[in-house]
Amino acid sequence: MSDAVVIVVSICAVLAVVVGLAVVDSRMLPASPWLRSGLFSASCAATGLVSWLSLAPLIMRDAPGYLYATIAALAGLAAFLVTLGVRATGAGVATTLSFAFLWSATVFVPTAALTFSVLPWPWGIDPIDHGGSLPVNVATGAATLGVLLAGGAGAGRMRSATISRNSGVAGVLLLSLGWIIWLASVEFAVDDVTVAITVNSIIGAAGGVVGWIVVQRIRHQRTTLDAMTAGLVSGLVSITAGAALFTPVFAGVAGILSGAAACAFTLNRVAATRRQQWFLVGSHLIAGATGLVLLGVFATEIGFVFTGQLLGLAEQAASSLLVAAYSTGVSFVLWSGMKALAARKSVGQIKAH
Repeated sequence: MSDAVVIVVSICAVLAVVVGLAVVDSRMLPASPWLRSGLFSASCAATGLVSWLSLAPLIMRDAPGYLYATIAALAGLAAFLVTLGVRATGAGVATTLSFAFLWSATVFVPTAALTFSVLPWPWGIDPIDHGGSLPVNVATGAATLGVLLAGGAGAGRMRSATISRNSGVAGVLLLSLGWIIWLASVEFAVDDVTVAITVNSIIGAAGGVVGWIVVQRIRHQRTTLDAMTAGLVSGLVSITAGAALFTPVFAGVAGILSGAAACAFTLNRVAATRRQQWFLVGSHLIAGATGLVLLGVFATEIGFVFTGQLLGLAEQAASSLLVAAYSTGVSFVLWSGMKALAARKSVGQIKAH
């Protein structure tokens, strides 16, 4: 298989992930006709794509074209994810797309440039993240955290959409297949590493399901299809940064620990606030950061368990904290500013009448 074909397959796989997530995560969005909701989701993803294509030429002058194109697909995925928390508040199309564009320009673009070695990291750190978990998972989960914090306890609640079991299963299958193919093609070649990535991705995803279900069984004595889906997403997220660098055993361990951590966090926050959007923080920020840190522990030949050195672990943790803090802060400021502008506009309209 030629490199060009692998690149096209990689881009198509990311697009499949977007579609799968659009189905699976629709239960966190306001109720809406499926066509309208789908077009809205596509517009959100396109906004991230536009942001990347507008700014990337300024910072990727020497980068190969295949990297430019692949990151563009990831930009669309990240923009879709980052708008879920905003859309859950009932925000309009213009507000949502404006948030997506500004967040993509200020958070995704620089984070992706750092992650894929286009720009140097500050303080000399050099984390491992072959699959783009920092800009796609950690940054988007942190953005939802920022939006939730800015919204506060008094934020409005919208009637959530529902999906049929068949649609949910189809979305999960498409999401899983797309995610595994994306990770398997991230080396832009088909070789022995491709097999290892595929095996580790499947095992990591299964581990995420196990970790999530165990915690949910302990907390609520029940197992649901939604819990299995949440665990699956958390497991895939945990393995994204370095699927090629885990052994199958450590891939399973990473998935279990990430799924358990994501579930414990999500159940606590949803119980306290009754907002399903905390799932995005748990399954992307918590699971993604956990997977990145565990890579510093278990990565073959370079992790702590192989070398006894803490430098790699420290770099993985530092990069996760840096991206999470930055994305949370930017999103908090953006959403707070947009809410203030909307409130001022509403007051102006009332006075005009």
